[in-house]
Amino acid sequence: MAWVFDQYKVIICAGTGGVGKTTLSACLGILAARAGKRTLVLTIDPAKRLADALGIDATSESEIAVALENTKGSLSAAMINPASIFDRFIHRSAKKPELAQRILNNSLYRQMSTTLSGSQEFTSLERLQTALDSGQFDLIILDTPPSQHAVDFLYAPQKIYSLFQNAITQWFVQKPGSGGFLQGLFQRGTKTALAALEKVTGSHFIRELSDFFEGVAEIQDEVSGRSIAVHRLLTGPDTAFILITGFDRAKLGATRDFINELRKGGYALNSVIVNRCFPTWNPSVEVSQE
Repeated sequence: MAWVFDQYKVIICAGTGGVGKTTLSACLGILAARAGKRTLVLTIDPAKRLADALGIDATSESEIAVALENTKGSLSAAMINPASIFDRFIHRSAKKPELAQRILNNSLYRQMSTTLSGSQEFTSLERLQTALDSGQFDLIILDTPPSQHAVDFLYAPQKIYSLFQNAITQWFVQKPGSGGFLQGLFQRGTKTALAALEKVTGSHFIRELSDFFEGVAEIQDEVSGRSIAVHRLLTGPDTAFILITGFDRAKLGATRDFINELRKGGYALNSVIVNRCFPTWNPSVEVSQE
């Protein structure tokens, strides 16, 4: 697979949970380092034995150099911590430290940064983009977050982008100088809806909700811009997908669905690896080598 390492700067190892993505990501990293590439493997949830073998500390996000013998390149590995990556992203996007702290202290944000659908995938891509921007590596291999729906990974940037769009934030924020009959009607409708919601959820939740989206409104341009950049990275010429699957009907079916989504979205599919599968060879058939 040396030609793959020469052609691309980013390899996304994707697939459903339990197919060996993390192990194969590490193996690809070793191969790339032996091919002379300065390689980084990013993973979110390695098995303990693999983490120990790579020298990754589950409590640290630092890039750890992996000792390899007889390699022309180098191999580093790092854990992805979604919550802390999201926090740094907010700090970088907010123009004022007090705005960043206001968002970070919000209970809805703290919940969203770890449990919102797409948050793990988005922060993995954010970490990938940051590592790529550093210029320290020739190749970055991303082990995608564990998921039963691998295709969710493709739509993570769009989910975050949609959350921070004006169509949502304007429900909770009144811009200075705005007015007019329609604007007033809209604001009154919003207040009525929030008042009804407050009876069910309590005033504290409504205050947190409103405060969250008021803060989001001030950073939505930066967040939207980053989401678009991450999506361009996924569909760009420097990125390839390697799908990893297992040899059973459900996993193969999910892989077929993922391949169709990749084709529809214009993503570059490089290879499909069927893990834990041994081919049946017919010794009577001569295998020709080109």
